Amino acid sequence: MRSLGFGLLALAMGVGVCTTPAWAQSGQVRLGLVAGNNLGRDPTRNLRYAEEEVGRLADLLKAAGDFDDVVTLRGASKTEIEKAFVQVRQRLEAAKHNGRQTLFLFYYSGHGDNEALEIGSERLLLRDLRAYLEQLVAADIRVAFVDACQSGALTGVKGGKRVPGYEVRLADPGQVKGMAIVTSSTANELSQESDDLKGSFFSQSIMAGLRGAADTSRDGQVTLGEVYQFAFKRTLSSTAASLTGGQHPTYDYRMAGAGEVVLTRTLPRDARLAFVREAGATYAVVNRSSGDVLAEFVSNPSEDLYLAVPAGEYRFVRRTMGEVRERTLALAPGSVTSIDPASMARVAQESSRSKNGGLELRNQLGAYAGISTSAVPGGPSYVGTFALSYARDLGRLALRGRASGASFDSQQDVYRSSLLRATVNADLLFPLLRGHRFSVQLGPTLGLPMVRQRNMVGVVSSSFGFAYGGALAVSARLYDRTSLSLNLDGGGEIFRLDGQAVHRATGSALLGGIVAF
Repeated sequence: MRSLGFGLLALAMGVGVCTTPAWAQSGQVRLGLVAGNNLGRDPTRNLRYAEEEVGRLADLLKAAGDFDDVVTLRGASKTEIEKAFVQVRQRLEAAKHNGRQTLFLFYYSGHGDNEALEIGSERLLLRDLRAYLEQLVAADIRVAFVDACQSGALTGVKGGKRVPGYEVRLADPGQVKGMAIVTSSTANELSQESDDLKGSFFSQSIMAGLRGAADTSRDGQVTLGEVYQFAFKRTLSSTAASLTGGQHPTYDYRMAGAGEVVLTRTLPRDARLAFVREAGATYAVVNRSSGDVLAEFVSNPSEDLYLAVPAGEYRFVRRTMGEVRERTLALAPGSVTSIDPASMARVAQESSRSKNGGLELRNQLGAYAGISTSAVPGGPSYVGTFALSYARDLGRLALRGRASGASFDSQQDVYRSSLLRATVNADLLFPLLRGHRFSVQLGPTLGLPMVRQRNMVGVVSSSFGFAYGGALAVSARLYDRTSLSLNLDGGGEIFRLDGQAVHRATGSALLGGIVAF
Protein backbone atom coordinates (compact mmCIF):
# COMPACT_ATOMS: atom_id res chain seq x y z
CA MET A 1 0.00 0.00 0.00
CA ARG A 2 1.37 3.42 -0.89
CA SER A 3 1.80 5.83 1.97
CA LEU A 4 -0.21 9.05 2.12
CA GLY A 5 2.99 11.05 1.83
CA PHE A 6 3.81 9.38 -1.47
CA GLY A 7 0.27 10.12 -2.69
CA LEU A 8 0.63 13.79 -1.73
CA LEU A 9 3.92 14.02 -3.58
CA ALA A 10 2.34 12.53 -6.68
CA LEU A 11 -0.57 14.96 -6.32
CA ALA A 12 1.71 17.96 -6.04
CA MET A 13 3.76 16.89 -9.05
CA GLY A 14 1.02 15.53 -11.29
CA VAL A 15 -2.31 17.10 -10.46
CA GLY A 16 -1.02 20.47 -9.40
CA VAL A 17 0.51 21.30 -12.78
CA CYS A 18 -1.66 21.27 -15.88
CA THR A 19 -0.82 22.65 -19.27
CA THR A 20 -3.26 24.29 -21.68
CA PRO A 21 -6.15 21.86 -22.25
CA ALA A 22 -6.50 20.10 -25.57
CA TRP A 23 -9.85 21.74 -26.31
CA ALA A 24 -8.27 25.19 -26.01
CA GLN A 25 -5.51 24.19 -28.41
CA SER A 26 -8.10 22.97 -30.92
CA GLY A 27 -10.22 26.14 -30.58
CA GLN A 28 -13.24 24.20 -29.34
CA VAL A 29 -16.27 26.30 -28.36
CA ARG A 30 -17.83 24.97 -25.15
CA LEU A 31 -21.39 26.00 -24.21
CA GLY A 32 -23.64 24.78 -21.42
CA LEU A 33 -27.30 24.99 -20.44
CA VAL A 34 -28.15 24.06 -16.85
CA ALA A 35 -31.69 24.17 -15.47
CA GLY A 36 -32.98 23.54 -11.98
CA ASN A 37 -36.54 23.62 -10.71
CA ASN A 38 -37.63 23.02 -7.12
CA LEU A 39 -41.30 22.88 -8.11
CA GLY A 40 -43.22 19.98 -9.60
CA ARG A 41 -46.83 19.43 -10.48
CA ASP A 42 -47.61 18.57 -6.84
CA PRO A 43 -46.92 21.68 -4.68
CA THR A 44 -46.75 19.57 -1.50
CA ARG A 45 -43.52 17.84 -2.53
CA ASN A 46 -41.26 20.68 -3.54
CA LEU A 47 -37.50 20.21 -3.58
CA ARG A 48 -35.18 22.55 -1.69
CA TYR A 49 -31.84 22.53 -3.49
CA ALA A 50 -32.28 21.81 -7.21
CA GLU A 51 -32.09 25.47 -8.20
CA GLU A 52 -29.13 26.16 -5.90
CA GLU A 53 -27.01 23.25 -7.07
CA VAL A 54 -27.25 24.06 -10.78
CA GLY A 55 -25.88 27.50 -9.97
CA ARG A 56 -22.86 25.92 -8.27
CA LEU A 57 -22.44 23.56 -11.21
CA ALA A 58 -22.45 26.46 -13.69
CA ASP A 59 -19.70 28.21 -11.72
CA LEU A 60 -17.66 25.00 -11.68
CA LEU A 61 -17.98 24.45 -15.43
CA LYS A 62 -16.85 28.00 -16.19
CA ALA A 63 -13.93 27.88 -13.75
CA ALA A 64 -12.61 24.33 -14.21
CA GLY A 65 -14.11 23.43 -17.59
CA ASP A 66 -13.25 26.67 -19.45
CA PHE A 67 -16.79 26.84 -20.82
CA ASP A 68 -17.27 29.96 -22.94
CA ASP A 69 -20.73 30.41 -21.47
CA VAL A 70 -23.17 28.48 -19.28
CA VAL A 71 -26.81 29.58 -19.46
CA THR A 72 -28.31 29.04 -15.99
CA LEU A 73 -32.07 28.75 -15.53
CA ARG A 74 -33.54 28.57 -12.02
CA GLY A 75 -37.26 27.94 -11.72
CA ALA A 76 -37.74 28.65 -15.43
CA SER A 77 -40.81 27.63 -17.41
CA LYS A 78 -40.87 25.00 -20.12
CA THR A 79 -41.07 27.77 -22.75
CA GLU A 80 -37.97 29.47 -21.32
CA ILE A 81 -36.00 26.22 -21.44
CA GLU A 82 -37.03 25.54 -25.03
CA LYS A 83 -36.13 29.12 -25.99
CA ALA A 84 -32.69 28.67 -24.39
CA PHE A 85 -32.14 25.54 -26.50
CA VAL A 86 -32.85 27.55 -29.65
CA GLN A 87 -30.49 30.36 -28.61
CA VAL A 88 -27.68 27.92 -27.84
CA ARG A 89 -28.25 26.25 -31.19
CA GLN A 90 -27.77 29.57 -32.98
CA ARG A 91 -24.48 30.19 -31.19
CA LEU A 92 -23.22 26.69 -31.96
CA GLU A 93 -24.13 27.02 -35.63
CA ALA A 94 -22.23 30.30 -35.80
CA ALA A 95 -19.16 28.66 -34.26
CA LYS A 96 -19.30 25.74 -36.70
CA HIS A 97 -19.70 28.19 -39.58
CA ASN A 98 -16.37 29.69 -38.50
CA GLY A 99 -14.72 26.28 -38.54
CA ARG A 100 -14.69 25.75 -34.75
CA GLN A 101 -15.25 22.44 -33.02
CA THR A 102 -18.18 22.56 -30.58
CA LEU A 103 -19.25 20.92 -27.32
CA PHE A 104 -22.65 21.36 -25.64
CA LEU A 105 -23.52 20.24 -22.09
CA PHE A 106 -27.08 20.13 -20.73
CA TYR A 107 -27.86 19.55 -17.05
CA TYR A 108 -31.28 19.29 -15.38
CA SER A 109 -32.07 18.88 -11.69
CA GLY A 110 -35.66 18.65 -10.50
CA HIS A 111 -38.79 16.53 -10.50
CA GLY A 112 -39.62 13.95 -13.12
CA ASP A 113 -41.06 10.54 -13.88
CA ASN A 114 -40.53 7.89 -16.54
CA GLU A 115 -42.28 9.99 -19.18
CA ALA A 116 -41.36 13.64 -18.59
CA LEU A 117 -39.47 16.24 -16.62
CA GLU A 118 -41.75 18.27 -14.35
CA ILE A 119 -41.10 21.96 -15.01
CA GLY A 120 -43.29 23.42 -12.30
CA SER A 121 -46.85 22.58 -13.35
CA GLU A 122 -45.69 21.83 -16.92
CA ARG A 123 -44.16 18.67 -18.39
CA LEU A 124 -41.27 18.40 -20.82
CA LEU A 125 -41.60 14.96 -22.37
CA LEU A 126 -38.42 12.89 -22.36
CA ARG A 127 -38.89 12.06 -26.03
CA ASP A 128 -38.95 15.80 -26.81
CA LEU A 129 -35.81 16.39 -24.75
CA ARG A 130 -34.04 13.62 -26.62
CA ALA A 131 -35.14 15.15 -29.93
CA TYR A 132 -33.65 18.51 -28.85
CA LEU A 133 -30.34 16.82 -28.09
CA GLU A 134 -30.28 14.68 -31.22
CA GLN A 135 -31.67 17.09 -33.81
CA LEU A 136 -32.01 20.66 -32.52
CA VAL A 137 -28.57 21.20 -30.98
CA ALA A 138 -25.96 21.09 -33.73
CA ALA A 139 -22.84 20.44 -31.63
CA ASP A 140 -20.06 17.99 -32.44
CA ILE A 141 -20.25 16.65 -28.89
CA ARG A 142 -23.48 16.69 -26.88
CA VAL A 143 -23.50 15.63 -23.23
CA ALA A 144 -26.62 15.59 -21.06
CA PHE A 145 -27.02 14.91 -17.33
CA VAL A 146 -30.54 14.46 -15.94
CA ASP A 147 -31.04 14.31 -12.17
CA ALA A 148 -34.69 13.38 -11.62
CA CYS A 149 -36.78 10.45 -10.43
CA GLN A 150 -37.07 7.60 -12.96
CA SER A 151 -34.84 9.52 -15.37
CA GLY A 152 -33.36 6.25 -16.64
CA ALA A 153 -36.31 6.10 -19.03
CA LEU A 154 -34.34 8.62 -21.11
CA THR A 155 -31.59 6.02 -21.62
CA GLY A 156 -33.92 3.03 -21.70
CA VAL A 157 -32.41 1.42 -18.57
CA LYS A 158 -35.14 0.03 -16.30
CA GLY A 159 -33.48 -2.38 -13.87
CA GLY A 160 -31.25 -1.50 -10.94
CA LYS A 161 -28.02 -3.02 -12.20
CA ARG A 162 -24.80 -1.41 -13.26
CA VAL A 163 -24.34 -0.80 -16.97
CA PRO A 164 -20.82 -1.45 -18.28
CA GLY A 165 -18.35 1.41 -18.38
CA TYR A 166 -16.82 2.70 -21.55
CA GLU A 167 -13.24 3.61 -22.35
CA VAL A 168 -12.26 6.11 -25.06
CA ARG A 169 -8.62 7.10 -25.01
CA LEU A 170 -7.37 10.58 -25.84
CA ALA A 171 -6.23 11.22 -29.40
CA ASP A 172 -7.57 14.46 -30.87
CA PRO A 173 -10.63 16.00 -29.18
CA GLY A 174 -11.71 17.31 -32.56
CA GLN A 175 -12.13 13.77 -33.88
CA VAL A 176 -14.68 12.44 -31.41
CA LYS A 177 -18.33 13.26 -32.15
CA GLY A 178 -21.70 12.14 -30.89
CA MET A 179 -23.97 12.23 -27.87
CA ALA A 180 -23.91 10.87 -24.31
CA ILE A 181 -26.77 10.96 -21.79
CA VAL A 182 -26.20 10.24 -18.09
CA THR A 183 -29.14 9.95 -15.67
CA SER A 184 -29.29 9.84 -11.89
CA SER A 185 -31.39 6.66 -11.63
CA THR A 186 -33.03 3.92 -13.64
CA ALA A 187 -36.57 4.12 -15.00
CA ASN A 188 -37.88 2.41 -11.85
CA GLU A 189 -35.98 4.33 -9.16
CA LEU A 190 -36.38 7.53 -7.18
CA SER A 191 -33.60 10.09 -6.98
CA GLN A 192 -32.77 11.62 -3.63
CA GLU A 193 -31.50 14.88 -2.16
CA SER A 194 -29.91 15.50 1.23
CA ASP A 195 -30.30 18.27 3.80
CA ASP A 196 -26.68 17.92 4.91
CA LEU A 197 -25.40 18.12 1.32
CA LYS A 198 -27.82 20.90 0.35
CA GLY A 199 -28.30 19.06 -2.92
CA SER A 200 -28.88 15.65 -4.45
CA PHE A 201 -26.55 12.70 -4.03
CA PHE A 202 -26.12 12.39 -7.80
CA SER A 203 -25.38 16.06 -8.48
CA GLN A 204 -22.95 16.19 -5.58
CA SER A 205 -21.17 13.12 -6.96
CA ILE A 206 -20.96 14.73 -10.39
CA MET A 207 -19.52 17.97 -8.98
CA ALA A 208 -17.04 16.12 -6.74
CA GLY A 209 -15.91 14.15 -9.77
CA LEU A 210 -15.50 17.28 -11.87
CA ARG A 211 -13.38 18.82 -9.11
CA GLY A 212 -10.83 16.05 -9.54
CA ALA A 213 -12.11 13.19 -7.40
CA ALA A 214 -12.96 11.24 -10.58
CA ASP A 215 -9.52 11.76 -12.14
CA THR A 216 -8.30 8.18 -11.72
CA SER A 217 -5.57 8.67 -14.33
CA ARG A 218 -4.11 11.60 -12.29
CA ASP A 219 -3.38 13.54 -15.47
CA GLY A 220 -5.18 16.67 -14.24
CA GLN A 221 -8.10 16.18 -16.64
CA VAL A 222 -11.53 14.76 -15.80
CA THR A 223 -13.19 12.89 -18.63
CA LEU A 224 -16.84 11.97 -19.21
CA GLY A 225 -16.06 8.30 -18.68
CA GLU A 226 -14.31 9.01 -15.38
CA VAL A 227 -17.20 11.16 -14.16
CA TYR A 228 -19.77 8.48 -14.93
CA GLN A 229 -17.81 5.73 -13.19
CA PHE A 230 -17.25 7.95 -10.16
CA ALA A 231 -20.89 9.11 -10.01
CA PHE A 232 -22.17 5.54 -10.29
CA LYS A 233 -20.10 4.24 -7.40
CA ARG A 234 -20.54 7.27 -5.15
CA THR A 235 -24.29 7.72 -5.75
CA LEU A 236 -25.03 4.05 -5.18
CA SER A 237 -22.91 3.84 -2.02
CA SER A 238 -24.48 7.04 -0.61
CA THR A 239 -28.04 5.79 -1.13
CA ALA A 240 -27.60 2.05 -0.54
CA ALA A 241 -28.82 2.27 3.08
CA SER A 242 -31.66 4.67 2.26
CA LEU A 243 -35.24 3.56 2.86
CA THR A 244 -36.10 4.91 -0.58
CA GLY A 245 -33.59 2.50 -2.09
CA GLY A 246 -30.26 2.72 -3.86
CA GLN A 247 -29.85 4.77 -7.04
CA HIS A 248 -28.11 3.33 -10.10
CA PRO A 249 -27.01 6.08 -12.52
CA THR A 250 -27.30 5.02 -16.16
CA TYR A 251 -25.95 6.23 -19.49
CA ASP A 252 -26.58 6.07 -23.21
CA TYR A 253 -23.28 6.62 -25.01
CA ARG A 254 -23.23 7.16 -28.77
CA MET A 255 -19.84 8.55 -29.68
CA ALA A 256 -17.76 7.94 -32.79
CA GLY A 257 -14.11 8.60 -33.48
CA ALA A 258 -10.84 8.23 -31.59
CA GLY A 259 -10.98 10.65 -28.73
CA GLU A 260 -11.97 11.38 -25.17
CA VAL A 261 -14.46 13.95 -23.90
CA VAL A 262 -12.63 16.06 -21.30
CA LEU A 263 -15.02 18.09 -19.15
CA THR A 264 -12.81 19.83 -16.56
CA ARG A 265 -9.20 20.12 -15.45
CA THR A 266 -7.42 20.79 -12.19
CA LEU A 267 -6.11 24.36 -11.85
CA PRO A 268 -2.65 25.16 -10.41
CA ARG A 269 -4.14 27.83 -8.14
CA ASP A 270 -6.57 25.38 -6.52
CA ALA A 271 -6.00 24.01 -3.03
CA ARG A 272 -5.52 20.26 -3.24
CA LEU A 273 -6.80 17.73 -0.69
CA ALA A 274 -5.80 14.15 -0.02
CA PHE A 275 -7.96 11.68 1.91
CA VAL A 276 -6.60 8.62 3.69
CA ARG A 277 -7.36 5.12 2.50
CA GLU A 278 -10.17 3.66 4.60
CA ALA A 279 -13.42 1.75 4.19
CA GLY A 280 -16.92 2.95 4.94
CA ALA A 281 -16.33 6.70 5.46
CA THR A 282 -18.25 9.39 3.60
CA TYR A 283 -16.73 12.87 3.35
CA ALA A 284 -18.45 16.18 2.63
CA VAL A 285 -16.47 19.37 1.89
CA VAL A 286 -18.46 22.49 2.86
CA ASN A 287 -17.54 26.07 1.98
CA ARG A 288 -17.65 27.99 5.28
CA SER A 289 -18.57 31.36 3.80
CA SER A 290 -21.45 30.20 1.56
CA GLY A 291 -22.51 26.97 3.28
CA ASP A 292 -22.38 25.13 -0.08
CA VAL A 293 -21.29 21.49 -0.20
CA LEU A 294 -18.58 21.43 -2.87
CA ALA A 295 -18.07 17.68 -2.82
CA GLU A 296 -19.33 14.49 -1.21
CA PHE A 297 -17.85 11.03 -1.74
CA VAL A 298 -17.01 7.71 -0.07
CA SER A 299 -13.43 6.82 0.86
CA ASN A 300 -11.74 3.79 -0.65
CA PRO A 301 -9.42 1.37 1.16
CA SER A 302 -7.53 0.49 -2.03
CA GLU A 303 -6.85 3.87 -3.64
CA ASP A 304 -5.96 7.45 -2.76
CA LEU A 305 -8.64 10.08 -3.20
CA TYR A 306 -7.83 13.65 -4.19
CA LEU A 307 -9.87 16.79 -4.63
CA ALA A 308 -9.16 20.30 -5.92
CA VAL A 309 -11.11 23.28 -4.51
CA PRO A 310 -10.69 27.07 -4.63
CA ALA A 311 -8.64 28.50 -1.77
CA GLY A 312 -10.69 29.42 1.29
CA GLU A 313 -12.04 28.14 4.60
CA TYR A 314 -13.81 24.77 4.57
CA ARG A 315 -15.62 22.47 6.95
CA PHE A 316 -14.86 18.78 6.45
CA VAL A 317 -17.53 16.30 7.60
CA ARG A 318 -16.75 12.59 7.92
CA ARG A 319 -19.67 10.15 8.33
CA THR A 320 -19.48 6.47 9.19
CA MET A 321 -22.09 3.95 10.33
CA GLY A 322 -21.57 4.83 13.98
CA GLU A 323 -20.63 8.51 14.08
CA VAL A 324 -20.15 11.86 12.36
CA ARG A 325 -16.99 13.97 12.77
CA GLU A 326 -15.97 17.36 11.40
CA ARG A 327 -13.10 19.86 11.24
CA THR A 328 -12.59 23.35 9.80
CA LEU A 329 -9.44 24.28 7.84
CA ALA A 330 -8.23 27.35 5.92
CA LEU A 331 -6.67 26.33 2.59
CA ALA A 332 -4.14 28.51 0.78
CA PRO A 333 -3.83 28.70 -3.05
CA GLY A 334 -1.73 25.83 -4.40
CA SER A 335 -1.55 24.13 -1.00
CA VAL A 336 -1.62 20.36 -0.47
CA THR A 337 -3.46 19.20 2.67
CA SER A 338 -4.04 15.77 4.18
CA ILE A 339 -7.42 15.26 5.90
CA ASP A 340 -6.78 13.34 9.12
CA PRO A 341 -9.88 11.66 10.67
CA ALA A 342 -8.24 11.57 14.11
CA SER A 343 -8.28 15.38 14.32
CA MET A 344 -12.04 15.69 13.74
CA ALA A 345 -14.64 16.31 16.47
CA ARG A 346 -17.86 14.28 16.78
CA VAL A 347 -21.18 15.89 15.68
CA ALA A 348 -24.82 14.89 14.94
CA GLN A 349 -26.12 13.01 11.88
CA GLU A 350 -28.22 13.94 8.83
CA SER A 351 -31.61 13.36 7.21
CA SER A 352 -32.45 12.95 3.54
CA ARG A 353 -35.45 12.97 1.20
CA SER A 354 -36.23 11.54 -2.18
CA LYS A 355 -36.56 13.89 -5.12
CA ASN A 356 -40.25 13.11 -5.23
CA GLY A 357 -40.47 15.07 -1.99
CA GLY A 358 -40.77 12.36 0.67
CA LEU A 359 -38.86 13.12 3.87
CA GLU A 360 -36.85 10.16 5.18
CA LEU A 361 -36.98 10.29 8.99
CA ARG A 362 -36.53 6.74 10.19
CA ASN A 363 -37.56 7.17 13.84
CA GLN A 364 -40.14 9.51 15.36
CA LEU A 365 -41.03 10.30 18.97
CA GLY A 366 -44.34 12.04 19.62
CA ALA A 367 -46.22 13.60 22.54
CA TYR A 368 -49.95 14.43 22.30
CA ALA A 369 -52.85 15.87 24.25
CA GLY A 370 -56.55 15.89 23.37
CA ILE A 371 -59.84 14.16 24.05
CA SER A 372 -61.22 10.64 23.78
CA THR A 373 -64.58 9.03 24.39
CA SER A 374 -65.29 7.39 27.73
CA ALA A 375 -65.41 3.61 27.78
CA VAL A 376 -67.38 3.18 31.02
CA PRO A 377 -70.98 4.03 31.93
CA GLY A 378 -71.59 7.01 34.16
CA GLY A 379 -68.53 8.87 33.03
CA PRO A 380 -68.33 12.05 30.95
CA SER A 381 -68.87 11.76 27.21
CA TYR A 382 -65.31 12.97 26.51
CA VAL A 383 -62.24 12.88 28.73
CA GLY A 384 -58.88 14.63 28.52
CA THR A 385 -56.19 12.30 27.24
CA PHE A 386 -52.40 12.35 27.04
CA ALA A 387 -50.33 10.06 24.80
CA LEU A 388 -46.76 9.19 23.81
CA SER A 389 -45.76 7.46 20.57
CA TYR A 390 -42.79 5.90 18.82
CA ALA A 391 -42.84 5.25 15.06
CA ARG A 392 -40.36 3.46 12.83
CA ASP A 393 -40.38 4.18 9.10
CA LEU A 394 -40.19 0.91 7.15
CA GLY A 395 -40.14 2.42 3.66
CA ARG A 396 -43.62 2.56 2.17
CA LEU A 397 -45.25 2.11 5.58
CA ALA A 398 -44.61 2.93 9.24
CA LEU A 399 -45.06 0.87 12.38
CA ARG A 400 -46.12 2.96 15.38
CA GLY A 401 -46.67 2.16 19.03
CA ARG A 402 -48.80 4.43 21.25
CA ALA A 403 -49.47 4.61 24.97
CA SER A 404 -52.32 6.83 26.16
CA GLY A 405 -53.89 7.59 29.51
CA ALA A 406 -56.86 9.46 30.99
CA SER A 407 -58.15 10.04 34.51
CA PHE A 408 -61.83 10.83 35.28
CA ASP A 409 -64.72 10.23 37.67
CA SER A 410 -67.85 8.17 37.15
CA GLN A 411 -71.15 8.22 39.03
CA GLN A 412 -74.04 5.75 38.76
CA ASP A 413 -76.97 6.48 41.05
CA VAL A 414 -75.35 7.14 44.46
CA TYR A 415 -72.14 5.27 43.65
CA ARG A 416 -69.15 7.39 42.77
CA SER A 417 -65.75 6.11 41.66
CA SER A 418 -62.46 7.36 40.23
CA LEU A 419 -61.03 5.73 37.13
CA LEU A 420 -57.71 5.57 35.34
CA ARG A 421 -57.82 4.41 31.74
CA ALA A 422 -54.65 3.37 29.86
CA THR A 423 -54.32 1.91 26.36
CA VAL A 424 -51.40 0.51 24.39
CA ASN A 425 -51.92 0.58 20.59
CA ALA A 426 -50.02 -0.75 17.61
CA ASP A 427 -50.65 1.09 14.31
CA LEU A 428 -49.64 0.09 10.78
CA LEU A 429 -49.71 3.32 8.74
CA PHE A 430 -49.67 3.65 4.97
CA PRO A 431 -48.89 7.00 3.23
CA LEU A 432 -51.78 8.76 1.52
CA LEU A 433 -49.63 11.87 1.02
CA ARG A 434 -45.91 12.23 1.63
CA GLY A 435 -44.56 15.68 0.86
CA HIS A 436 -41.76 17.94 2.00
CA ARG A 437 -44.06 19.94 4.31
CA PHE A 438 -47.09 17.71 4.84
CA SER A 439 -47.79 14.01 5.22
CA VAL A 440 -50.98 12.01 5.71
CA GLN A 441 -50.93 8.38 6.90
CA LEU A 442 -53.81 5.95 7.40
CA GLY A 443 -53.99 2.40 8.64
CA PRO A 444 -55.43 -0.17 11.03
CA THR A 445 -54.86 -0.09 14.78
CA LEU A 446 -55.13 -2.72 17.51
CA GLY A 447 -54.96 -2.03 21.23
CA LEU A 448 -55.12 -3.39 24.75
CA PRO A 449 -57.10 -1.02 27.02
CA MET A 450 -57.15 -1.22 30.81
CA VAL A 451 -59.46 0.54 33.28
CA ARG A 452 -58.51 0.77 36.95
CA GLN A 453 -61.44 1.74 39.22
CA ARG A 454 -61.47 2.90 42.89
CA ASN A 455 -64.89 3.15 44.50
CA MET A 456 -66.08 5.27 47.43
CA VAL A 457 -64.90 2.80 50.08
CA GLY A 458 -61.45 2.40 48.52
CA VAL A 459 -61.92 -0.94 46.79
CA VAL A 460 -59.77 -1.17 43.64
CA SER A 461 -60.62 -3.30 40.62
CA SER A 462 -59.20 -3.56 37.10
CA SER A 463 -60.75 -4.53 33.79
CA PHE A 464 -58.95 -5.36 30.55
CA GLY A 465 -60.28 -5.34 27.03
CA PHE A 466 -59.50 -5.38 23.32
CA ALA A 467 -59.57 -2.38 20.97
CA TYR A 468 -59.66 -2.24 17.19
CA GLY A 469 -60.21 0.37 14.47
CA GLY A 470 -58.36 2.78 12.22
CA ALA A 471 -55.88 5.61 12.79
CA LEU A 472 -55.24 8.74 10.73
CA ALA A 473 -52.06 10.81 11.26
CA VAL A 474 -51.69 14.25 9.64
CA SER A 475 -48.30 15.97 10.08
CA ALA A 476 -47.03 19.43 9.14
CA ARG A 477 -43.27 19.95 9.21
CA LEU A 478 -42.18 22.94 11.33
CA TYR A 479 -38.38 22.71 11.28
CA ASP A 480 -35.75 20.28 10.03
CA ARG A 481 -36.79 17.38 12.27
CA THR A 482 -39.87 18.55 14.15
CA SER A 483 -43.50 18.41 13.05
CA LEU A 484 -46.95 19.31 14.32
CA SER A 485 -49.16 16.22 14.23
CA LEU A 486 -52.91 15.58 14.47
CA ASN A 487 -53.87 12.00 15.32
CA LEU A 488 -57.44 10.75 14.86
CA ASP A 489 -58.63 7.23 15.51
CA GLY A 490 -61.96 5.48 15.78
CA GLY A 491 -63.28 1.99 16.25
CA GLY A 492 -64.56 -0.14 19.06
CA GLU A 493 -63.60 -1.66 22.41
CA ILE A 494 -64.74 -4.83 24.12
CA PHE A 495 -64.68 -4.86 27.95
CA ARG A 496 -66.01 -7.21 30.59
CA LEU A 497 -67.93 -5.15 33.15
CA ASP A 498 -70.01 -6.60 35.99
CA GLY A 499 -69.59 -10.07 34.52
CA GLN A 500 -70.87 -9.09 31.09
CA ALA A 501 -69.10 -8.31 27.82
CA VAL A 502 -69.67 -4.69 26.80
CA HIS A 503 -68.97 -3.56 23.23
CA ARG A 504 -68.70 0.23 22.80
CA ALA A 505 -67.69 2.60 19.99
CA THR A 506 -64.64 4.74 20.79
CA GLY A 507 -62.67 7.55 19.23
CA SER A 508 -60.05 10.18 20.01
CA ALA A 509 -58.57 13.38 18.62
CA LEU A 510 -55.03 14.25 19.78
CA LEU A 511 -52.74 17.12 18.79
CA GLY A 512 -49.04 17.08 19.49
CA GLY A 513 -45.48 17.33 18.28
CA ILE A 514 -43.05 14.88 16.65
CA VAL A 515 -39.26 14.82 16.79
CA ALA A 516 -37.59 12.67 14.13
CA PHE A 517 -34.13 11.13 14.19
